[in-house]
Amino acid sequence: MPQITVDYVNVLWKLILSLIVLAFTWISYLIIKGVLQTRVKDQTHLHTLRMLIRNTFFFAAGVIVLVIWLGVGSNFTVAMGILGAGVAFASQEVIGSFAGYLNIVTGSLYRIGDRVRIGDVVGDVMDISILRTTVMEIGEWVKADQYSGRIVTIANRAVFADPLFNYTQHWRYLWDEIMIPITYTSDWRSAGEIMLERGRQYSAHLQEQAQAELHDMVRRYLVHDTPVEPALYVVMTDNWIEMTLRYIVEARERRTVKGQLHQELLQHFESETGITVASATFEIVGLPRLQINAEGC
Repeated sequence: MPQITVDYVNVLWKLILSLIVLAFTWISYLIIKGVLQTRVKDQTHLHTLRMLIRNTFFFAAGVIVLVIWLGVGSNFTVAMGILGAGVAFASQEVIGSFAGYLNIVTGSLYRIGDRVRIGDVVGDVMDISILRTTVMEIGEWVKADQYSGRIVTIANRAVFADPLFNYTQHWRYLWDEIMIPITYTSDWRSAGEIMLERGRQYSAHLQEQAQAELHDMVRRYLVHDTPVEPALYVVMTDNWIEMTLRYIVEARERRTVKGQLHQELLQHFESETGITVASATFEIVGLPRLQINAEGC
């Protein structure tokens, strides 16, 4: 009977210590979170730091709780060995996701707030936990780069198997293009001037910052320095002249700017008598002869 009492007291004491460790971890995390919110103004860096601190604190708390229950001697070593072997055998997906998390953090693959594509999923990163990345999805049934409303959870191990595209990590801008076909009888020079003028109007306030960030990326990586000013490309086809405007735009504003540009270009082309937007047409060159039977039917 006394032995049962001693065991009961030991279990109760370990339970109390475990609760104290978890409570202390949670309170410490909240304090540091509050300090970060007052000192870190960049929201992307703030969310990333909070994620790293949260995961580190609770991982350390888990290890301390295991030490409380198993001790630090040989029992702890044996238990951890058995636990590690069991986890390695039964939870290969979990280990792969944890390894993916380490790769994401140490390799700076993406941060909270980045717009990414992992496999077939495109969206803005909302959270990065030890096992999963949470993304606010864009696309699918919604055209272009707008939210669908779905929140997608992706196992971190996906970064090893699927291509990873980051839209905003080192450069916040994208090159986008608008192609408008015009007829051969149109004044293609005037059409090109109008398109370039519209492109300059929408990208003028971005060019200085975009060029500076692009130079930083060129110094850091082996990529070619490319002009960020709008450019026009003209291609002759069998049916029309393709007028393609290339311009820079912030990654999250691509659809908005593209829609506005299309509207303004259409309005300008409608007011110009010498410019006609081309479309696919079909000419009927003949009809099959009707067959009339002997009775005239």
